[in-house]
Amino acid sequence: MTLELQVIDPETDFPSLARCLFDSHEDPPQRFFHVFFPIHGEGDKAREDAINEGATRLKLWHTQDPASYWQKVVDTKTGRVAGGAMWKIYRENPFQSPSPDEDEVTWFPNGGSRTFVECALEEYSIPRARVAQKPHVYLFVLFTHPEYRRKGVGQQFMDWGMKKADQLGYDFFLESTFYGRPLYEANGFLYIEECIVHPETENPEDDWKKIDEKVGLWTFWLMWRPAGGQSKEGKTIRP
Repeated sequence: MTLELQVIDPETDFPSLARCLFDSHEDPPQRFFHVFFPIHGEGDKAREDAINEGATRLKLWHTQDPASYWQKVVDTKTGRVAGGAMWKIYRENPFQSPSPDEDEVTWFPNGGSRTFVECALEEYSIPRARVAQKPHVYLFVLFTHPEYRRKGVGQQFMDWGMKKADQLGYDFFLESTFYGRPLYEANGFLYIEECIVHPETENPEDDWKKIDEKVGLWTFWLMWRPAGGQSKEGKTIRP
């Protein structure tokens, strides 16, 4: 079996990427994933509808954002997507003049659930916005299908990203879940801060309560690798 890093074809690859994305976040279950890619309803049809919607939205996000860059790792024997990564290559400060539609949560209906997600995404973006007000490489998501884990898929993405950041002379930022920490630590990334996302409101609507129960408190770690990769734990000054 050969696992090969490839650039995606945006016209054909997003359905298989979306399916791999769902499979990877459902095993083991990661509750925060519902914020970005909800399944509205129960059963196989609801899940298939969510995957299709996710594929359409990923393609839209990619084609409308000049900073977006997608890759996949493919099992060349079967043609199956083993993993994917979505990068943002910011050649200027992305927080200086954000798009007015950037945070529009179209994947939830109007009401308490959408308001919850809007608040969650705002909390999620604050830590990086505070320290990355400059050109940088940002890893938005990296995922590996459960059947291809521990075979070097994630490391292929990381090798490319670190090389790209060093070529550009940029810092490299990402938000890590508990499951991603070992990979990023092994590649010399340092913690900037532990972040907890949990929107609150005085009078939550029923839809707010339902999604709060489904997602719960969401913890992630903002991580950083300086340009050139030269850092030392306890000595390097973090952003």
